[in-house]
Amino acid sequence: MTLFPLAIYESDGIFFEGEAQSLTVPAADGEYGVQALHENVVLAVVPGILHYIDEDGKTCYASVGGGMMRVEDGDVLVLVETAERPEEIDEERARRSEQEAKEAMLAKRSMQEYYIAETKLKREIARLELWKKKDRILS
Repeated sequence: MTLFPLAIYESDGIFFEGEAQSLTVPAADGEYGVQALHENVVLAVVPGILHYIDEDGKTCYASVGGGMMRVEDGDVLVLVETAERPEEIDEERARRSEQEAKEAMLAKRSMQEYYIAETKLKREIARLELWKKKDRILS
């Protein structure tokens, strides 16, 4: 299979840099897939689960916060707020954050605060979904 250069950066630094066979990112209208020789595109990444197949054929998963993806001349760059591997997710912290986001949405202070809480809730739901699958993914 043809490989392409992939770089995934989160706000804290480099999450992944290397060659990949494919990439799937969460987008506003579903999942968006990329393979080698993909046409140039820029799109918004929403909180959810990203996965890619590395050059060795291993499927790697990450829970990601919002951001963007750019494919340009065969190079793929993903910039996201957060990226966590399944084994890095703290279930208790994710559940607390999920509850805090739900409470913030119910507080109805302003539309901006509501949307911030909604985005946080989506991110925490994705983290918990990936955490639940980690035993299957990591084996």
